[in-house]
Amino acid sequence: MNNRRHILALAAIGMSLTVFGLLAFLEHRFGGKPAGDADSLAIRAAKALDYARKHEMNEKYALLLDYSIPSGTPRLFVWDYERNKVVARTYVMHGVGGGSTAKEPVFSNKAGSKCSSLGKFKVTKAHGSKLKRSYRLQGLEKSNSNAYRRGIMIHSSPWVDLWCKRKYIPLHELSCQGCVTVSSRGMAYLERLIKSESKPILLWSYT
Repeated sequence: MNNRRHILALAAIGMSLTVFGLLAFLEHRFGGKPAGDADSLAIRAAKALDYARKHEMNEKYALLLDYSIPSGTPRLFVWDYERNKVVARTYVMHGVGGGSTAKEPVFSNKAGSKCSSLGKFKVTKAHGSKLKRSYRLQGLEKSNSNAYRRGIMIHSSPWVDLWCKRKYIPLHELSCQGCVTVSSRGMAYLERLIKSESKPILLWSYT
């Protein structure tokens, strides 16, 4: 009987460690090595929360996108204000336009530029015309005021899944013409988050 209890106890501990490890993996990243300075992210998250409060946006989460991080490293961070930390991160590729390279993105607000844009965005619940698993972004600053008109969205692409193990994800016009194009696993997480929140979430992209 004692041996049986001992075996069951060890099995329970092993299961707990497995579950804990899985939750830690899902909480902290969708792949690749973690990036982003925690102090800098905390400061930017605080500024994002102040903006969200003033504009009646979501005060539980913010999406922080640091384009200065190589695209082969997760660079979109989900900040949880209740826990006061990053709870998830995913890869993001950038647009092909304006002379952009895989290493160096060029940013633009111009329609037809095929460039990514910087600044604060409201994540709407409107879908893209062809992609059901997508959410259009409304630009909130001069640097991205044409985003909604341009059809800029958060969406996933198999291209990101295929090439995210490189330091820089190769540019691909069919996958990204300025959208926030993420991995499939990242989009699955973001979709659940966006659907679950009644107030629109702020996405802030910067370098």
